[in-house]
Amino acid sequence: MNLLLQFIAAFLGTISFAVIFEVPKKYYIYSGFIGAAGWMIYLFVLYTFNTPVIALFVSSLILLYLSREISYKLKAPVTIFLLCGIFCLAPGLGLYKFTYAFFTNNEGGVSASSLAVTVLKSAIAISFGIAIGYELPPQLFYFYRKMNKKNKRLS
Repeated sequence: MNLLLQFIAAFLGTISFAVIFEVPKKYYIYSGFIGAAGWMIYLFVLYTFNTPVIALFVSSLILLYLSREISYKLKAPVTIFLLCGIFCLAPGLGLYKFTYAFFTNNEGGVSASSLAVTVLKSAIAISFGIAIGYELPPQLFYFYRKMNKKNKRLS
């Protein structure tokens, strides 16, 4: 039941993000599913390896793959789906905790420097996942191959 609620929350949160950033309405559902799938992949990898950095890297890599697949299918820019989908993975709470600890000189809790390192590792993991995903050749994508086969038959 908890996973279903998290899926719904990620789906609605991603759609809300898409609305705020004026994504065309016809892409809301696709963006929502990509964001929710990215979150579910993150939770699965986190449960399996118990390392948030690995979970963020793998989920952002798969998220980019899903974004590229759907963008080929819908003939839309990849960034529409990627930016909305990555919303659930962004380390916003960690950044908030770091800022709070930094400005309040939180002596009893976790130090601001350790929180900063955690946020930085998360951001780097997401960035590497996206960078490596963009380097994948288009031939790996189903819809790309399907389009090429159709174009070859018409020629």
